[in-house]
Amino acid sequence: MRWALLSQVWVEEAEGTVTGSSVQVYYLARELVRRGAEVLVLLSGHRRAWERAEGKLQLVSLPAYSAGLWGWLQPRWQRDAEEVLHTFRPDVVYQRGKLPETVLAARYAHRSGAVFVWSSNADNSAYRWKYVRKRLRWRRRPWWMLPLRLAEAAVADLLIERALQHAHLLLAQTRHQQRTLESVLGRRAYLLGSGHPLPPPPRSKPSPPVVLWLANITPMKRPQLFVRLARALQGSDAYFLMAGAAPDRRFLEFVLRDADGLSNFRYLGAVPFLQTAEFFAQASLFVLTSELEFEGLPNTLIQACLHGVPVISLGNDPDGILSQYGVGEVVADEHALVRSVASWLADEERRCRAAERAYQLACERFDIARVVGRLMELVEQVLRR
Repeated sequence: MRWALLSQVWVEEAEGTVTGSSVQVYYLARELVRRGAEVLVLLSGHRRAWERAEGKLQLVSLPAYSAGLWGWLQPRWQRDAEEVLHTFRPDVVYQRGKLPETVLAARYAHRSGAVFVWSSNADNSAYRWKYVRKRLRWRRRPWWMLPLRLAEAAVADLLIERALQHAHLLLAQTRHQQRTLESVLGRRAYLLGSGHPLPPPPRSKPSPPVVLWLANITPMKRPQLFVRLARALQGSDAYFLMAGAAPDRRFLEFVLRDADGLSNFRYLGAVPFLQTAEFFAQASLFVLTSELEFEGLPNTLIQACLHGVPVISLGNDPDGILSQYGVGEVVADEHALVRSVASWLADEERRCRAAERAYQLACERFDIARVVGRLMELVEQVLRR
């Protein structure tokens, strides 16, 4: 079977901001190839065009011809991208998240008879008017451009929503996304979580303990809360590490302004995704501060479980994983976050018990081999129908 996976960046490349969707496409592609499938990954988020072949894996980078959503929605890019798909002739087209590539996947599948598989990638990908909501939430200067940005966002939302109606298979990361998709689209959605390759069981953690925060430095991830956490816990013996790419330099400067003079805090900058496992292997706690609407099942939560790292999350507990399985704690506000992290740092035995449960959970739910096996079963069901 031939698979085409649509993504933004290839995580092995140095350029481009790596998102959770790109990570999942990377692991899906690798696992499908391991099972003998021919795979094309069409990338839209790199700054330059390039192609590469690795056995049964083909990578094609086709960047947008202009900035903004319209860069990928304009007919020229859609036509050129569709030509790449026609040359490869996939049986299945897989795309993740509400993006302009959703329109491309639906159009190609309709014209070629391929199976179109779409997966949600965050809670807001299950809601209507994703881009309009984002434009209203974060209004960039100049202000007079807002009506134009809203118009562009509305067109994108309408085109993507219509394209989703043509998906043969709808997938959701969490039960909340599953229920929302079924309510919004009036169609059945299947629950299929995310996966990573399983590492060996976690080894003992260093002392003093390391508290880790890792994500892209953007407002929706709320990194400033982690800096304030480090300042509040200067009296502990823990070390607070922050890592992640910063698409907006001004926002990074705003975040790091509060870190001046902190001896227990360090910002590591952008870290290549394939090196992030080293940081989780050293961490004793992982702190998740992302806003609910912009997360689904975070890859960092999965990585923490894979490496036996308890997770302290500010309000985000997808499908009750943290509370139900005892692999961390969910807190309601910033003050509770400080108290919780201080409590976990003071109790090494509690961290060790949670670490064992976290790795067991990862083996049961987040093994990429299981995720791909289930995906292939669902696609086979579509093909039989």
